[in-house]
Amino acid sequence: MDSVCSAYAYAVLKSRIDPENEYVPAMLGPANGNTKKAFSELGIELPVFLRDVRPRVKEVQKKSMVSISSFDPLYILMDIFQRRRPSVVPVLDDGEFRGLLSADDINGFFLRENSGAVRQRYLLSEENIERVIEGEYIQRGSCGTVRAPYMIGAMEYKVYLSRLERLTDKPVLIIGYRKKHIEAAIENQLPGIVITGVSDPTKMDIDFSSYKGFVYISFLDTAETLRLMRLSTPVSDILPEDNPDMRIDSGMLFDDAKKKLQESGYRGLSVFSGGKWTGFVTRRCFLDKPRQKIILVDHNEADQSVTGIEDAEITEILDHHRLAPPRMRTPIYIVSEPLGSTCTIVYEQFRKWGVDIDLLTAKVLLSGLTSDTVMLKSPTTTDYDRHVARRLCEIGGIDDYEAFGRSLFSDGTSLAERDPEKVILSDMKTYNERGVRFAIGQVEVMTLEEVSDIRKMYLEALCSVAEDKELDWCMLLISDVIKENSVLLMTPFRKESDLIYEKIEEGAYSLPGVLSRKKQLLPEILRVLEE
Repeated sequence: MDSVCSAYAYAVLKSRIDPENEYVPAMLGPANGNTKKAFSELGIELPVFLRDVRPRVKEVQKKSMVSISSFDPLYILMDIFQRRRPSVVPVLDDGEFRGLLSADDINGFFLRENSGAVRQRYLLSEENIERVIEGEYIQRGSCGTVRAPYMIGAMEYKVYLSRLERLTDKPVLIIGYRKKHIEAAIENQLPGIVITGVSDPTKMDIDFSSYKGFVYISFLDTAETLRLMRLSTPVSDILPEDNPDMRIDSGMLFDDAKKKLQESGYRGLSVFSGGKWTGFVTRRCFLDKPRQKIILVDHNEADQSVTGIEDAEITEILDHHRLAPPRMRTPIYIVSEPLGSTCTIVYEQFRKWGVDIDLLTAKVLLSGLTSDTVMLKSPTTTDYDRHVARRLCEIGGIDDYEAFGRSLFSDGTSLAERDPEKVILSDMKTYNERGVRFAIGQVEVMTLEEVSDIRKMYLEALCSVAEDKELDWCMLLISDVIKENSVLLMTPFRKESDLIYEKIEEGAYSLPGVLSRKKQLLPEILRVLEE
């Protein structure tokens, strides 16, 4: 509770003295019952559960300011690449994602023209012709789009007819005003005719009444018209088929996504979240790895912190434990004092900055302080902790501190009714000493009477946690906050017989007068390991 409450209250302070940045309180494990109860009664939400701070795709993904429709002509896409030099361009139809296009896709389109001896068939959009080629329609076709080869009608008439007869696919004809050639195209019902070099279309003496295709007058010469006809091809014609290998989730780890992009050979990958397209990543996105800025409260050791802390940027540490922080690249702000609670340190920070503590934050701080000092009974409690508790009672309008404390430690459920593994993990600290990796969890109760009944199920849970966390020794300190006694449950360990405590049952030891894991139990564990 001290960790959660100090994170919440310090985020309140930082947000008030630095409104330009957002400070988000977070907890590194599930909240225990007492903490849930305290926050619920105060009417505030628990801090977010932060599983890790390893950089992910969502932190580097892009959402381009420019996009294109699958119906747009290739001409517009090429213009975007020439002017803006993007790695990829997203294709969106009414906001729906269709795919990503790169310069490689454009290159592939032109290389396709030279593949094999078969005449290239183009997807032709009548609307795009009008958008790309300066001119006007005499009549439109019945389909709107066709796929056909292109043919220039510049040859002698007989050769032209023989070529038409040999073609298996009827072509779109691009031709100057050659009446006989055009009438033959009408007779053969070619899908479209583009006539170039006509200054006045009204003077053409040709009957198009029986013709079903489109007729377009280009104001450009034949060579330029042919070039732009190719570029009027809809973007959909070069859009790659949907490929799962080109999709990644926004929650994918930065390093994993970088590797996938490198191995894919693509210039970019589409990013999705919950099945919805949210952006894309390119090789440029992975040049610099982002680092999450974090402030550590109530701990400073990497083993006790969030997964991926080595990739994060630690900016501050507020703690009352021994110092063994990760190596940092730059000097940071550290407050470490031998006090009973980190919430006491946060109270000091409010005073340092001259910021008044509101009623709600005062109750949050008092909850954390009361929990970590076990109602000011723990040997870690200092006179200053007691002073701060009195001040917080005044600010929070707490008249009966003893009643406040008793209510805080009673979540209404017995250990038998709770999930043993969740109880162990809710307040567990991990240590590495003398080549031994061990962990101590702690839970406060109102009575130790049920410990004998729950001992077996909790010892099994300790073994399970030890295996999952790769621990050599795993312990749970169950503390009676009223009578100030504890029982220690533990997994088998070769040196447990060296402990000064009385063994009451297999895997269970009596610890009279012990309430502090840090100041009373941990020194004894370290003594045993050192000897």
